[in-house]
Amino acid sequence: MIQLKKLFRATYQGEEVVTDLVHTGQRWRPSKEWIPNSVINNQISNKACVIGNGISRKAFKLSAVMNQFGGLLSREKLQTYGCNALYRDHSPDFLVVSGDDAGIVTEVANSGYCDNHVVYASAPHIQAHPGKFYLIPQDPGWNSGSVATYLAAFDGHARVYLLGFDGQDTLHYNYNVYAGTTGYQGATNAEADPAFFDITMKQIFDLYTEVDFVRVMPSEYASMPESWKYCPNLRQISFRQFVLDADL
Repeated sequence: MIQLKKLFRATYQGEEVVTDLVHTGQRWRPSKEWIPNSVINNQISNKACVIGNGISRKAFKLSAVMNQFGGLLSREKLQTYGCNALYRDHSPDFLVVSGDDAGIVTEVANSGYCDNHVVYASAPHIQAHPGKFYLIPQDPGWNSGSVATYLAAFDGHARVYLLGFDGQDTLHYNYNVYAGTTGYQGATNAEADPAFFDITMKQIFDLYTEVDFVRVMPSEYASMPESWKYCPNLRQISFRQFVLDADL
């Protein structure tokens, strides 16, 4: 698994990506291309909400986040980062797509959504759909929830709310709002292994120690992945506390 470097948008210039591999002279020789940073994020609130697709968010009115006024000059407005099929229902400031290119990635690319929104994807998806996506910095190849969380910290947010980050604690049940829909393999009873998601999220918590990560759940006492409990910069609040804390 890739180990992220602690980078920030403010100083990120871009990076080289491998576009092809050719085997010559008993060696693999990569072709590389420099991809400059093409996203300028002049956020001012230093607060973000990353919207995952866990079923807990069904009980929360997302329009409260999407339509938040943010006070004078929107100085307290949350920037929003969404995952995969969220675009079907809402338009976050930034969308992250990941997975099988024959599924949700292709759906988003063909939907027209990318024409007017910033959508991040991995290098292979960018090559497959030219002109549609923006490169994920460092391109770790993780699931969309972890990548969206990383991007919120990368963009310099000091507080990052995590809504719909349920994880998986029940066998044979997929805690995804869109399970069983087009682009999502399997139905709600499909097996979903939480291990990789738990590990990648913890890597972000451990790397961006100055960020206040706030997991938002129906109750502040909801279960949490064991490895997350020992992260001093992660706390958990209820929906009601979120409304008050973020002034929704």
